[in-house]
Amino acid sequence: MSNVERDRASAGTLEIAVFHGGHAWCAEVQDDAGTRRVTLAGSRGIVGTSKTADVPVVDATVSGKHLALAVERDGVVLSDLGSKNGTFVGGARVKEAKATAGTTIVIGRSTVTLRAMERDASSDDDAEPLAGVAGGSIVMRRIAACVRRVAAHGVPVLVTGETGTGKELVARAVHTEGARARGPFVALNVASLPRDLVESELFGHERGAFTGAVSRRAGAFSEADGGTLFLDEIGDLPLDAQPKLLRALDGYDVRRVGATGKGRAPDVRIVAATNRALVDRVSDQLFRADLFHRLSVFTISLPPLRQRRGDIGPIARAILVAAPNGLGRRELTPRALARLVAHDWPGNVRELRSVLYRASDHARTSGIIDLEHVEEAVHVANVPPANEIGRRQAQALLDEHRGNITAAARAAGVPRSTFRKRLHS
Repeated sequence: MSNVERDRASAGTLEIAVFHGGHAWCAEVQDDAGTRRVTLAGSRGIVGTSKTADVPVVDATVSGKHLALAVERDGVVLSDLGSKNGTFVGGARVKEAKATAGTTIVIGRSTVTLRAMERDASSDDDAEPLAGVAGGSIVMRRIAACVRRVAAHGVPVLVTGETGTGKELVARAVHTEGARARGPFVALNVASLPRDLVESELFGHERGAFTGAVSRRAGAFSEADGGTLFLDEIGDLPLDAQPKLLRALDGYDVRRVGATGKGRAPDVRIVAATNRALVDRVSDQLFRADLFHRLSVFTISLPPLRQRRGDIGPIARAILVAAPNGLGRRELTPRALARLVAHDWPGNVRELRSVLYRASDHARTSGIIDLEHVEEAVHVANVPPANEIGRRQAQALLDEHRGNITAAARAAGVPRSTFRKRLHS
């Protein structure tokens, strides 16, 4: 079918969708003006900065008529129109290529991701992106809409996703979008807690409750009173501490370690996060089923960076803007951005940040991050087999995991004790 079937308002513009093979094609543009979707209203369209372009791009490094898109039943053929800075797909500069749904094209400082719009497209696709979360891809807009819905309920939320996908950012968004926004947001990484101090860190302790308890401690639940407690890496919570967390979630009184008398029911919303498959942990009897069900009233699953490549450009620019002053101001060339978009990012945004910091150092003379700077920085990020990890690779992993030795050791596939030795080898 190729006749006009739907008018749709999006981002203040009228979209006229032309369906081919049961769906319409749209271009998800992320450029200097932000993020938006432009529906391809015919079988052919021009992408560029020209006022007559069918897919307009706001980017001084993009040509007026940069490339052409030709819609076919099984995909979209893209053709570079002699652009100055080129058209890149999969990290390679192309003159012509066949693209399918999800293909991300790099032009200048911008990305264009092709999407096949289904007839039953959700209104969540047009949701405003979350504040403080870079990238406006459709999948992140859907997550933004989900965050705003669950934030209003006040019940526990479980955020899942690979390490480095931004689970804490989403947890903060749940907090700020909800009724507890004026209360405290307290983050606690469960994996980094010494096993014998988990209960004390959660609920506090009285002076003298155990060896080393030289003063009274409030605990994370008390610190988050009236607000939100974010429990990161919840899958690593020891089994013996899980019943007490469940009791607190169920609204029962809890007491500090070593306290006597009546306790107090916590007034805290819990947002937990994990990069583990908690269902498998339950099956392996490493995580209580009742606690899992209590934590996962709502679940928000974050996609890895490789599944939202169009967001890499905005995220990279945000990282460079927020980089330490010592790195100086840096800009990415189209070739460098294309290489970043083509990488699979097993460490997700944390790995991207580390690569950009290293690339910034390599580009310290010119201030322009080019392809060779990214290549050199990515090469350092490639983790060798566990038995070959040396001090340099171990330190790079530790930096990517923000000093969390447990998480870095897990990524390296070695015990904590072994990882510590490699740091000082």
